[in-house]
Amino acid sequence: MATWSMTAPVIWGIKGVMASVRRKNFGGNLLLQPASSYTPASEEEVLRILDGHSGERLRAVGGLHSWSEAPVADGVLLDLRRLNHVEMQQDAEGPVAVVGAGCRIKRLLEELDRQGGSTLPSLGLITQQTIAGAISTGTHGSGRNSMSHYVEGVRVARYDPATGKAIIEELNAGDGLRAARCSLGSLGIILTVRIRCRTQYDVEERFSEHRILADVLDAEASFPLQQFFLVPWRWSYVVQHRREGTGSRSRLAWLYRIYWLLVLDVGLHLLVLFFLRVMRSRRLIRLVFRRVVSLFVIRGWTVTDRSSSMLVMRHDLFRHIEIELFVRRPRLDDALHFAKEVLEVAGGVRSELSTDNQRRLGELGMQDDLAGLRGRYCHHYPICVRRVLPDDTLISMASGAGEDWYALSFISYGKPKDREGFFLFADFMARSMARLFEARPHWGKVCPLDAGELASLYPRFSDFRALCHRFDPDGVFRNRWTASLLDTETRDAASNRVEDA
Repeated sequence: MATWSMTAPVIWGIKGVMASVRRKNFGGNLLLQPASSYTPASEEEVLRILDGHSGERLRAVGGLHSWSEAPVADGVLLDLRRLNHVEMQQDAEGPVAVVGAGCRIKRLLEELDRQGGSTLPSLGLITQQTIAGAISTGTHGSGRNSMSHYVEGVRVARYDPATGKAIIEELNAGDGLRAARCSLGSLGIILTVRIRCRTQYDVEERFSEHRILADVLDAEASFPLQQFFLVPWRWSYVVQHRREGTGSRSRLAWLYRIYWLLVLDVGLHLLVLFFLRVMRSRRLIRLVFRRVVSLFVIRGWTVTDRSSSMLVMRHDLFRHIEIELFVRRPRLDDALHFAKEVLEVAGGVRSELSTDNQRRLGELGMQDDLAGLRGRYCHHYPICVRRVLPDDTLISMASGAGEDWYALSFISYGKPKDREGFFLFADFMARSMARLFEARPHWGKVCPLDAGELASLYPRFSDFRALCHRFDPDGVFRNRWTASLLDTETRDAASNRVEDA
């Protein structure tokens, strides 16, 4: 039987918790204080919860590996961890998986391999997210579309506008599916995800270092899955050249995995944390990145191993916070040069931007914003750059036809109480790069732009709004942040532009 408070109804047979339960996200920047919380084990239990809390705000959460306000819940919280089934199916196009919304990516990969020797066509850097959380915020890897692009159906629990009762609807075509592929949790409670899979495969990888971006991008023709890092203060590019392997697994792949875990996933991060949190010296941080960090990377060692091992990292081992900005390929070079100069100003090693960038900033009227950032933040982690192919979605960061997108990831390992400088930097970068380069911030990471600024970056945002209003006319599946995005435009005007879901 569920536990309850005076404000929560008794819903028999469903695990619940008291209103005093508090939860923090992985980054430690969000605090969730729901009025009531449940961990349903079936779709029927989800429907009973919805009917028992009719008229209240409801929010589902996954692994809480988001830094944006997307998972914040102050009403009814549904933790879907018990909806974690995985069923493999086969159709004319190949393997497809039907996955419970709360299934973590790590478990999903294990089950796909065990049940049919399959895997996901796209993987993010970590595997602690749930499948529903990953697609709801546009999680992506490098060299392919985002995970959302491969979703072929989503079962959603919502309210029937005619009866007010909770119902389940499957979205598997048209704009309804495109919205569900990256929905910010605003269409209803995701129950299951049907996602296209592929036969298990290997990835070949090796490292190199370059000074010129053009040399890095030229290598994409031979290594379409590559990702690269702009090393701050050294300002060189360390590249993970990746492509599908054509041979067998390398004999020393096990040693490469140990190297990755001990040297890169753990050793490099401990070094960064030591100079950032213990020594607290900007001069030493810059020296370490100019002279030491590149020594952690073994160049020229070509290794082939299982894709699910090669395409992920253990970024979940150490608490951090992150902003990620997406720019189209023609803007990438300018965007990286701009980021480099802003980081140098923020780090106190230069007083102004270059003439061209200073002129651009003047046209935006943001000179005072840059002055307020000067000397306030010393960046201390490689800037990860990943290519994402265009998505068939309405609002994932790579949505829309045209050129490929590149995600620029800026990560801080500062303690929560020491993040003021990072937030100043993130706010400046999001606002300036959106206006200069039409950069889109990741929905699941620090996202400082207001509703108008965000909507202007997505040609079909009004269509997405209209679908959210159709599926959730009373806004019960929105939190304060998503409501600010979706309640700007009148429902009637928006609904006139939407295709049948």
